[in-house]
Amino acid sequence: MGLLVVEVGGGLVVVAVVLAGLLRAVLSVVVVSGPSMSPALRPGQRVLVLRRGPARLRAGQIVVVAPDGLGASPAGASPVGASPVGASPAGPARRRPDRLLVKRLAALPGDLVPQSVRPVVAGGTVPGGHVVLLGDNPEFSTDSRMWGAVPARSVIGVVLDGVRLRD
Repeated sequence: MGLLVVEVGGGLVVVAVVLAGLLRAVLSVVVVSGPSMSPALRPGQRVLVLRRGPARLRAGQIVVVAPDGLGASPAGASPVGASPVGASPAGPARRRPDRLLVKRLAALPGDLVPQSVRPVVAGGTVPGGHVVLLGDNPEFSTDSRMWGAVPARSVIGVVLDGVRLRD
């Protein structure tokens, strides 16, 4: 990050604090917890997230999602088989609204619903305003196979591909 220095009346005022605040509004560091995104991301790995809304999302991107609204039945989704956030085939549901989730964006509004999600999303296509999220390691992932389609507004940002942060 560059340092912006402004000369005011012979003295120097460092504006780095303002730049840091602006960067923090656009970029975040998230620590991956759990094996649901293995092998792409490992537990404890730090990733850089570009905060942006759902307007420019593409299938295949790894995204960070706020857990609010997950597990609800969106239009076109069936509540059958849907479980709250934190549910896994091996254990009970645990809601952690303070934790962000890292998943792969599998389908956008209007896309065909992936085969593994069809039992919880009716109609064959992803409903408007919703996305389908899947973990890369399905055995250890709670995702749209349990929640159904997720409100697109839940997507906070996109993991920047190829950016490696020191652990």
